Amino acid sequence: MNLRSIAAILISGLLTTGCVSSKKFKDMEKQYNDCSKNRDSLTIANQNLQAALADANVTIDVLKKVQSDLISDTTQLGGDVRYLKAKNDELAALNTTLENNYTKLIKGSEKEMMNLLEELRDAKLKLQQREEELALKSQKLKDLEEALAQKDRDVQNLRNKVMDALKGFKDSGLTVEIKNGKVYVSMSEKLLFASGSTEVDPRGKDALKELAKVLEKEKNINVMVEGHTDNVPLKGTGCNKDNWDLSVARANAVTKIILGSATIDPSRITAAGRGEFYPLVTNDSPENKAKNRRTEIILTPNLDALFSIMN
Repeated sequence: MNLRSIAAILISGLLTTGCVSSKKFKDMEKQYNDCSKNRDSLTIANQNLQAALADANVTIDVLKKVQSDLISDTTQLGGDVRYLKAKNDELAALNTTLENNYTKLIKGSEKEMMNLLEELRDAKLKLQQREEELALKSQKLKDLEEALAQKDRDVQNLRNKVMDALKGFKDSGLTVEIKNGKVYVSMSEKLLFASGSTEVDPRGKDALKELAKVLEKEKNINVMVEGHTDNVPLKGTGCNKDNWDLSVARANAVTKIILGSATIDPSRITAAGRGEFYPLVTNDSPENKAKNRRTEIILTPNLDALFSIMN
């Protein structure tokens, strides 16, 4: 039973008993109507509040979900922040290491560069010294070539002078030629000596005197007088026991005639005997043996200038 039904019953009872006046009844009815209106208003308000509460609960649920998500995101972000901070620390440490290594590298590069520059300076100095040495050697070689050329010219001139001086003896077994940069004056036994003798024949003396005149003027010429024999054993019991003795004695005899025929420093002349051991040809015929019996006067230009250049 609702409030309206209860109110109707009460009003009806009051009217029946006659205890309530008409005015009071109206007042009560008005109060009742006002209460009804208030009740309806409260009902609507209550319904509105219920709806608002439901909306609030939905909002609360949404906010709780948002809060949960925010907490989750915050946790994730915190992990990310810690990870990024750790990576940042690693990068900072790596950067410090790289800076240290770079500094060491720069210092090392400077040292290596200084060493390289020092090596380059040394190499440049050595190269300069080498170029100077090469220049000196080049000049020395040029001087040596010029000296050799001059020596060849001097030897050729000497040969020409000797040939001019001895041109009257060409048919007497005398030859003048250049070998190994020296002038070889070869005089046969027929021009100088009788068989087995060490005494120079008059015509041979004349040839040696003419040669001595040339040697007196050519003061830078050294002279080697060599006696040669064939391979026939020496016979006789004189001073010369064998071909060695005979070749030496003949070289000495020729040397004395040259020295006695002109003013020549004796230190320029050497006498030597070769015996039978330097033949021109094989001793297999009388003609060849005659060629081997000879005296060679070897004229050598003074090579001091050449030796000075080479040293």
